Amino acid sequence: MDFKIEVITPAKAKTYLDTSKGNRPLSKPSVKSYADTMKAEKWQLNGIPIVFDTEGHLLDGHHRMKAVMEAEVPVVFAVVRGVAAEAFTTFDCGLHRKLGQLLAMQGVLNYNCVSATVSVNVSLMSSGRIQANNGTRHNRMTSTDFYEYYSRDPQGYQVASRYGKNLYDIGRILKSSWISGLVYYLSHTGGYEEEYVKRFFDALCHMETSGISAADALRNYIVTNERKKKSTRVKTDHLFALVTKAWNFYVKDKSIKKINFNPEKEEYPRLILKQE
Repeated sequence: MDFKIEVITPAKAKTYLDTSKGNRPLSKPSVKSYADTMKAEKWQLNGIPIVFDTEGHLLDGHHRMKAVMEAEVPVVFAVVRGVAAEAFTTFDCGLHRKLGQLLAMQGVLNYNCVSATVSVNVSLMSSGRIQANNGTRHNRMTSTDFYEYYSRDPQGYQVASRYGKNLYDIGRILKSSWISGLVYYLSHTGGYEEEYVKRFFDALCHMETSGISAADALRNYIVTNERKKKSTRVKTDHLFALVTKAWNFYVKDKSIKKINFNPEKEEYPRLILKQE
């Protein structure tokens, strides 16, 4: 086998792709994620090679080659030639690793919970709300981008994720990622003391009356909603609007008995931040 480092241009990437005898259908999201990383000059020469068989056919690296073409920039890769064609069945196939997978490789405990906490916090920072589909709400962000957010405060994200998981396990009222992401966001970006934020979520997630009427009203709504048929339950955006309204009532120290949101008559609420 022959190993070397190559600068692969978009034209060369197309030539290499044309040598392939076939591959599984390309994942468009993965290609886009790779291409975005390349255009941002964040692609790393990590030792994972582009692989050709003994006859010069591309075996592994189809997504990366397609991404070079879409990014329209030259990229440096390790390239291996002369691999037996039948070795293709042993390949990892090279899909872009998600943040949770990157954290798992580093031995981070509860890596999926931590990853979800980062994702929710980034969503709140960018739009002030939690979007319905975690897979598409950051369609311009790569795993590298998310990892950069995590690396700014790994301990903080890990502590928040443990807190969210523990509260979820108590009453299963709100998703653990929502709890941890909101606690992190409201205390780090929102300007509130962490204990003040946790007081609201502690009240929400314990099943007894808390004395914080906004938390009690929201909990009652969520419990009632969960008892409905799945097809009639409120959607993610509607539920987050209720969470936002309950938080705002808490901040205003306003007593309420029930909580509702009518999207036809009300503007979508925004979380009140202390710094505002």
